[in-house]
Amino acid sequence: MNKGNCKHKLSDMLLLVILARVCGCETRKDIVTFGTVHLSYLQDRLGILAKGCPSEPTLCRMEDGIDDVTLASLVSALSRKYMSEHDGTNRRHIAIDGKFMRGTEIGDGRSPDVVTAFSVTDRLPLDTEMCEVKSNEIKAVPKIIERADYMNGCVITADAMSCQSSIIKGIVGKGADYLIALKANQKAARWSVEDAVPTLHPNDEWKTEWELAHGRLYQRRCRVYSDISGIKALEKFLNVKAVIAIDTHTIEKKSGTEQKQTRYYITSLEERAQTLDRISRMHWGIENNLHWTLDARMRQDRTKRKETKSARNLDSIQKLVYIIYTIASKKHLPETIRKRKELFKVKFSAIASYAKNSLAYAISLLSL
Repeated sequence: MNKGNCKHKLSDMLLLVILARVCGCETRKDIVTFGTVHLSYLQDRLGILAKGCPSEPTLCRMEDGIDDVTLASLVSALSRKYMSEHDGTNRRHIAIDGKFMRGTEIGDGRSPDVVTAFSVTDRLPLDTEMCEVKSNEIKAVPKIIERADYMNGCVITADAMSCQSSIIKGIVGKGADYLIALKANQKAARWSVEDAVPTLHPNDEWKTEWELAHGRLYQRRCRVYSDISGIKALEKFLNVKAVIAIDTHTIEKKSGTEQKQTRYYITSLEERAQTLDRISRMHWGIENNLHWTLDARMRQDRTKRKETKSARNLDSIQKLVYIIYTIASKKHLPETIRKRKELFKVKFSAIASYAKNSLAYAISLLSL
């Protein structure tokens, strides 16, 4: 048994960490245990870890030492290789949103925020940018847009933080359309829209049937207003074609409590109300797929890191595992679930379980 002072190859340690996380390991202690238990197999099958399994402090130094920007860039580049083709009738939908890494605290007790451009169409993260404060998404999003060579012809959705004239100009400059939430951070525009909408007649309107989900009855109504030339506060936003008002009516099944809410969006799209409502709902694909997986399955918010750099490297490796799972759900499904017509999350969960119980299957996933 090695007593320390061993030099391990960076590639060996990275492969160990990725493989261990594919198999469900969450902490460095879990990874060391995984490497120790499977050491002989990994040495014989993959030819790695010739000097034994690295210790927890060694893995910590590796994570702190890797250039976080370079690692994030490499993971994003790999993900973009698996984007599907799209055309005018099948446009790619990209959602841009941030997520706090609550296991890490930096100055003032704040957690770093990672902004991700996520292809809802392909269920793949295309690019990321780290910022330290939530409001700095305003600075992070333009960096993602600036280096994006994949946005032409796409539909971009984002929350109200991205409702900035400079960000919208960047999106349009990339040849993309947008649908962005309009909230109180743009006070003049929001108040002007709220005042104007009651005086306007919708150009199109669509209402869903009542739906039952999560113990609630739920109904949506989408109204599209294209005649917005009188709303001067919107003129600073490039290429605005319509204002969208989405009314939601929710009734709690047990208590009977009712809640009504109206959300406003601005868009460069010229589509029917039903299509625009669907696009607004699809934005939550980044929460329901990527962010849910990082938190519920990979326990990102419970994993503590002391520095922003190591936190971003953790995020990049976990996103790489997510990419591996996602590609596997399309290409490498085990035979027992290959023909099952189930939700993506169910297949995703089955693949993770197979990988956890079969190291050989987990290794096969790394071939992508």
